[in-house]
Amino acid sequence: MRLLVFAVCLTLVALSVHVGDLHLALALAGVKATLVGLELMEVRRAAWLHVALFVGFVLVLTGALTLVA
Repeated sequence: MRLLVFAVCLTLVALSVHVGDLHLALALAGVKATLVGLELMEVRRAAWLHVALFVGFVLVLTGALTLVA
């Protein structure tokens, strides 16, 4: 599973470099942070409230960074 997450993250990096838009790059960085965080948390064993709060925090932080940029 970690190999799949790594491949998806590399694909998102390549996409953000290819497009070159800062807002898209920040949004994709939020997606990458969420994927890596969920993988490291091992969602199967993590408390679902913790997962929901983590995803919500990443979404809020990514949204704020995208608006400021």
